[in-house]
Amino acid sequence: MKGAPQALAGRTVWLTRPAQQAGPLQAALQARGARVFCLPLLEIAAVPPKREQLQHLKDLDRYDLVVYVSSNAARIGLDRIFEWWPQYPVGILNLAVGSGTAAVLEAEGLQVRYPSERMDSEGLLALPELADIGGKRALIVRGMGGREVLAQGLRERGCTVDYVELYERRQPAYGVDYLAHCLASQPPDAVVVTSAEALSNLKELFFPVGDEWRELPLFLPSERVQEHAQQLGFGRCRRLESASDAAIITGLCAVFAQEGTDV
Repeated sequence: MKGAPQALAGRTVWLTRPAQQAGPLQAALQARGARVFCLPLLEIAAVPPKREQLQHLKDLDRYDLVVYVSSNAARIGLDRIFEWWPQYPVGILNLAVGSGTAAVLEAEGLQVRYPSERMDSEGLLALPELADIGGKRALIVRGMGGREVLAQGLRERGCTVDYVELYERRQPAYGVDYLAHCLASQPPDAVVVTSAEALSNLKELFFPVGDEWRELPLFLPSERVQEHAQQLGFGRCRRLESASDAAIITGLCAVFAQEGTDV
């Protein structure tokens, strides 16, 4: 698209990922001339696994599939696994929800399968490797709570499913005055929100500030998250192809390049 590489120049983009995950995307956007403001809407805190779940990690070689549902799950999960397994067990089919999660695993030399388009539980379940898994055992590595779509889909196909939950997501504590200052001093051209939980936190945090939250220019990674935004009352929602860095950059450039041609 003509002009797309310069489309982000001078634009203010809010990133709302947890602090430890925003760096590469922030750098890539800044390299394209964007002004990036990081306002994490989730805090990630590692928690020790329960006794039964710790045993799942010790018995890792008994599983046919290990599914990592986020980059946090991969990062914290591998830290825990390597406490008991100096060498990752062979013969396991490792699956990740998307390219960012897969990159954490691949950095440790692991082979990983992941969906290239729809990066969520539904996308994972569509992988051909999960079409015939009757009688197999799967371990899902994730945070506390979360959606049950993946586990339900695996069980419906005859797979035994266990969980290990290694972190919790918390809402950050921001004062009303600070958030009002953010809006006044750095009004966003785009607010990138990559999960429904972060979106709920966005509304809850900004609700006491005033009605400005309704018109925040949201960029969202999936139809499911977009529907959640509309249910919450957000009025300006744009869809991205996925939550990957590449999809976010491409989506932002496409929108702002088009806006430039409409001026």
